[in-house]
Amino acid sequence: MKRVLLIVAILAIAMGGYAKKNKAPNPVCGSWKYSNASSINDFQHISNQSPYKEASSEYLVFFENNEFRHEFLNAEHQVYKCLKGKWKIADNKIKIIYSDIDFQLMLSYFFIDKDLVLGQNFNHVIFTKDANAMDINLASK
Repeated sequence: MKRVLLIVAILAIAMGGYAKKNKAPNPVCGSWKYSNASSINDFQHISNQSPYKEASSEYLVFFENNEFRHEFLNAEHQVYKCLKGKWKIADNKIKIIYSDIDFQLMLSYFFIDKDLVLGQNFNHVIFTKDANAMDINLASK
C-alpha cells in the first residue's frame, strides 16, 4: 500500500510540472494610437475613404480573444466610426481581417520601444501604446 501511495505521489508531482501554465498576455493586445506612417501604406485603403478622412485620431484596440476594433475619433475625441474584426499572429506576421468592410491585411510587425510598427521598410504604420485610452476602450468592449 505504501508503495502504491509513493508511486501515485511521484506521478502527481511529475504531472504537475506539465500542467498548463498561465501564458503571458500577447504584447500586441491593448489600445494603440496612430502616431506616424510612411507616405504609402496598407492602411490608406481605409483612411482615405470618407467618413474616415475627417478623423483627428485613430486607435487600434486588440483584445485577447483575437478580436479588434479600429476606432476613428473626431476633434471632440468622440468615436464617430468603429470598424471591427479578427486578428491572429502567424509566422511573425499579423493578419487583420475586417468584418465591417471587405478588407484584410497580412503585415510584418515589430516593436520599437513602446511603439508597434505594422509593415516594413517604406510601407508601415506606427502606433503608440495608449494606457489612458486602453482603460476606456477595453471597458467599453
